Amino acid sequence: MEEKTAAFRMEMDVNEAYLRETWEFYPKARRVTRLLALVPAAGLLAVGFTWASTGEAPMGFLMVALLFLAFDLYLPRLAMRQTLSNYRRYQADGPRRIALTEDGVETELVKYGKTLFHAYADFDRVEEDSHGWYLIRPGQRVVIPKGKCTQGDPDQVRPFLEERLAACHAALEEPEEDE
Repeated sequence: MEEKTAAFRMEMDVNEAYLRETWEFYPKARRVTRLLALVPAAGLLAVGFTWASTGEAPMGFLMVALLFLAFDLYLPRLAMRQTLSNYRRYQADGPRRIALTEDGVETELVKYGKTLFHAYADFDRVEEDSHGWYLIRPGQRVVIPKGKCTQGDPDQVRPFLEERLAACHAALEEPEEDE
């Protein structure tokens, strides 16, 4: 594959730390975990009350409450590992090098020795948050990280992407006007 001239180059690493920062479900899982922790806490209070009033603690109830608490605390990590496992299955984890060229986004999956290319013409819009820019189309989004920008000015990435998308959409609409 010939080397294309890139206007911008970025690097990122898709791992647990990256997912913890960017995965939108992670904060929800953490909140649910805190709410679910109330159930075993209530069970432990009931065991304590029973022990205080009768002098005996129901050990089975105590064990179930402790197991539920352990599962509840492990739930966010379990969900995170499942998501990372899906990334591995599709060979999308590990270090990446992203290059924004004139006609598309080239993503090198360093760990797997693969390079993916996504043409700007395939995408509808650009979105942005504190972690990156996203080229969006139904059923897919390409992540362009805001982290390590090794070439180009990061402040110019969004205008560059919007300009490229507008040019691609204009080129697609031109033939219809000629007919």
